[in-house]
Amino acid sequence: VPLSEEESKRICRKTDRVILVILVWVYFLQILDKSVLGYGATFGLQEDANLTGDQYSLVGSIAPIAQLAWQPFSSFLIIKVPHRILMPALCLGWGIAQTLMAACHNFGGLMATRFFLGLFEAGCLPLFSIITSQWYRRAEQPIRIAGWYSTNGLATIVAAALSYGLGHIKSHVLFPWQMYVR
Repeated sequence: VPLSEEESKRICRKTDRVILVILVWVYFLQILDKSVLGYGATFGLQEDANLTGDQYSLVGSIAPIAQLAWQPFSSFLIIKVPHRILMPALCLGWGIAQTLMAACHNFGGLMATRFFLGLFEAGCLPLFSIITSQWYRRAEQPIRIAGWYSTNGLATIVAAALSYGLGHIKSHVLFPWQMYVR
């Protein structure tokens, strides 16, 4: 369908307001989740969960290992499951995994929640790339990818501020690091 330049820009702006906003927000939350473990260690995660030796390193490594192992299955799901169903399912899955991390009190629980976090995050980045390529022309894609990818730095800054504030909340039920990962 032939479009004028003005109509093309209008469609692109409308797509940005819906699709790009969702991609930016979800990627921001995903990066926020990835920083939780490091800030949790600052507020006593290792001591409160009785992590010894290499256990903290293993807890930090299991999510990327799960992402790598699950990547072929994620690719299959991206092809077979409609994106409007898959993205919310992935977000719900890693949101639940991240929330359950606050309930962990030992190495096994942290390993399990971080494993599932990596499993659900495995499909997000490839799915974002496919959604961007489907909704935007080739010339429009680099700036949109840069848009959602640039939230990486912003999420890191926000995570530091959130962890500082939430880590200083006094609670008789939760440890400071559990306040943050919730």
